[in-house]
Amino acid sequence: MKRIRRNISPLILAGLGVWFLLKKNASMEILGIVVIVLSGLGIVLAVTDKESTKASKGLHVGLDGVFAAGGAWLLISPLTFTQYLKYILGAIIVLYTALTLRRMFKYPYRKGFRIAEAVPVLLGIGLMFIPLGEDVFPYAAGGSLAATGLVTLASNLFGRKKDPNAKAAPAKKAGSVA
Repeated sequence: MKRIRRNISPLILAGLGVWFLLKKNASMEILGIVVIVLSGLGIVLAVTDKESTKASKGLHVGLDGVFAAGGAWLLISPLTFTQYLKYILGAIIVLYTALTLRRMFKYPYRKGFRIAEAVPVLLGIGLMFIPLGEDVFPYAAGGSLAATGLVTLASNLFGRKKDPNAKAAPAKKAGSVA
């Protein structure tokens, strides 16, 4: 379950970022539906994950609940949502990458991927606090979301260090049986 959540969420973020880049006047209703579906998937995966702790489940369910509320707000009142969109997207990027960085420091990940994961954090902070015009914002938001998804996906697929004991364990079992 963790592998599904760790690989599908970044793909969806990257796809959403590319969609923002291609569609400058992206429909907020479609974005709201995507956010609700993504957060619903996250809640289901967090609840059904037998390996995670209660605190981890609660954190993921709580964050996905906040995202679902944001998606519903986007469907109900897209005009008021767009006023706060830069703060919301920036916060989503920062929280998402902060959770990824937390996992990367908990388990053995390569240093380069940890450093690369800090780039989306800076992009999210920049998205929130750097004043951008209406003509630049969709591209900045799309690029930030796409970069977040792609960096996280690359970290998930290639960043984890190989466990040196994993190869030694089967050899010991084979040697002890003979």
